[in-house]
Amino acid sequence: MKEPILVGISQIAVARAPEQICCMGLGSCVAVFLYDHQMRLGGVVHILLPRAPLKVENEGKYADTGVKKLFRDMIAKGARKERIRAKLVGGAQMFPNLNVHISDIGGDNCREVKKGLKELGIKIIAEDLHGNRGRSATFDLVDGQVTIKTAFTDARSI
Repeated sequence: MKEPILVGISQIAVARAPEQICCMGLGSCVAVFLYDHQMRLGGVVHILLPRAPLKVENEGKYADTGVKKLFRDMIAKGARKERIRAKLVGGAQMFPNLNVHISDIGGDNCREVKKGLKELGIKIIAEDLHGNRGRSATFDLVDGQVTIKTAFTDARSI
């Protein structure tokens, strides 16, 4: 079997079955997986931060621009809006016990991603969000399953 396409922080990838797409080390980052089951076409954006500044050089870095960019890329490759469904992974609060005030970037990322998907009319069919541990996720474009591995737990699929 071929190695999965690795998607790093702030990157976007779109591919077709039989490819797999993988995001490693999702902490406060959120991976947004979009899938058109009929086309067996899927994509992911590996979101780092919730909101973009006024001038954006990399749309994939931010939830408010990355979700829309991934959607446009999927449509450009032949996906149909009415068939696209979303799965979300990540958004952890990695250091909840620190005695300093740190914003919940993971929670902010989750809220902004959901807002963007709602604006686009994309239904979220599964999610594995929040918590305080990092995750890695592999997206199988044959069937749309996302397999998640979290430290100290068995792999599970959504």
